Amino acid sequence: MINYINLGILYFKKNSMNLVDRYILKQLFTNSLLILIFIVSVFCLAKSVQLIELMISRNLPSLVFFQLILNSIPQIIPVLIPIILSLSIFFVYSRMTTDQELIILQSSSFSNLELIKPSVFFGITLALISSFFTFHQTPESNKNFKILLYTIKNDYSSSLLQEGVFNSIGKDFTIFIKESGREGLKNIFIHDTRDVDKPSTLIAKKGKIINTKTSTKIFLEEGSQQFQSKDKNLSVLYFDEYLLNISQNKSDNFLNRWKSPSERSMSELRNPNLQSLDDKNNLQAFKAEITMRYSIPLNAISFSLLVVSFLLSFKFTRIDNILRVIKIFSLIIILQIFTIISSNISIKFESMHFFNFVPSIISFIITSFILIKSKRLVNVKK
Repeated sequence: MINYINLGILYFKKNSMNLVDRYILKQLFTNSLLILIFIVSVFCLAKSVQLIELMISRNLPSLVFFQLILNSIPQIIPVLIPIILSLSIFFVYSRMTTDQELIILQSSSFSNLELIKPSVFFGITLALISSFFTFHQTPESNKNFKILLYTIKNDYSSSLLQEGVFNSIGKDFTIFIKESGREGLKNIFIHDTRDVDKPSTLIAKKGKIINTKTSTKIFLEEGSQQFQSKDKNLSVLYFDEYLLNISQNKSDNFLNRWKSPSERSMSELRNPNLQSLDDKNNLQAFKAEITMRYSIPLNAISFSLLVVSFLLSFKFTRIDNILRVIKIFSLIIILQIFTIISSNISIKFESMHFFNFVPSIISFIITSFILIKSKRLVNVKK
């Protein structure tokens, strides 16, 4: 009979712990989601201010605006996850302390390790999400964002030239249009520098843009072309009709440019093109990018462990302690600053790419020290 009673007590305790875990996990999830929505909203607002002038000036559809915003969000998610997790843990455990829920749980034989367990599980979950972004989504979004921005500034500017402004088309053309309407373009000025030794200037009374799948051309009417001959004499060629191709050369294709480390996949970072001088000069940056992609998910776990262990080390007081709040926020800020410093060191100094792991290692060491020092590290059964 006694054995059945003991089994019943153990079963109740096991399930009560699961209930506590689920309760804390639910609070962490809710707080993290709210913080994420708030920070991403602020980021989108700040980003839209930068992009709105470009969208209005080029009369671009709203779909392009949302594509730019959506491609920029994955760039900040891995950086935000450790911050969001740390803030969420702070809010949840601080509220539980204020409502004396932690005091009740601790007096009910819950050890610090048992109270930390939900944070560890939630931290590992967010670390896996962070890994998906750092290894796959963020590099892809970085690349798509730059390609889309280049397309807007070049392809769109070819068909939506601004009136009364000198429009730069690639690196070869500067175009000025006084008027633009349904009937076409009026009073056109074009400076062509494709031939560096023999630049030319075209002036026409009217014209229109012709877009094809392979190129963009401007059909000019009633104008002239001015250029300097080899003997530095000014030559003028008058024409009734002139077709100018303003598409960029294939050799100047944006897709063929050198890609930054943040745009590259893991295979591209591990296998740089040693024939390329740019790749040779950035080998350390590639190594730093690889270690950073592994360290960011680890930061989510280590930082959350440090914050929750730091919170549980405080003694309970009936009045709100402003100094405690300042300490926690200072800890979160210091961790982020240390992460930025470590990232810069890993890029600038040779063979220091493993320095990206230093913030996580130090956080684990401090967490272990706090937990070992704690008097309620484990539950002592009488």
